[in-house]
Amino acid sequence: MSKLMNSASTATVDLQIPTSAKIGALTFLGRGGNIPDGTGSFQDDIVVTDNLKIGSVTVNLKGLEHTWVGDIVVRLRHVETGTVVDLFRRPGQPQFSSSGYSSDLNGDYGFNDEFVGNFDAAAASNDVIPSGEYAALQPLSVFKGLSAAGTWQLLIHDCSAGDSGSLGSWSLELA
Repeated sequence: MSKLMNSASTATVDLQIPTSAKIGALTFLGRGGNIPDGTGSFQDDIVVTDNLKIGSVTVNLKGLEHTWVGDIVVRLRHVETGTVVDLFRRPGQPQFSSSGYSSDLNGDYGFNDEFVGNFDAAAASNDVIPSGEYAALQPLSVFKGLSAAGTWQLLIHDCSAGDSGSLGSWSLELA
């Protein structure tokens, strides 16, 4: 038996395990579109049929473009519970000016309670707000413990005419 063990060959396997994936997280994809300039809102719905208990929520906005971020309010709403969270609301308004900050959106923006980026501070100090991970203006933890089942709405409202924008797509990650 020892001769057999000594002559046995070994193989090496190179295995990479992703460290950013959340176990048990479900990701749902939404569509994009144009953000109406100064009237109405962009709205897209994701219907979740899974009845899982929410631990955390992440919202990713892909390809969000708009001039003058101070015009924009972005909200996530769970229709069945009436729960609404502002991801950001007219950064720089009213503390900087009645029109908010003039910086532009041109990138991908993620919002989760665990993210440490400050969206308003990024808007205050950059001509174009850098793509990245930001804490929402209001805590997404208000959804914690609720059932994920139902209709989730992303609402983007342009509060002032004169600057236009669009969203490529968005995703909702529930864990």
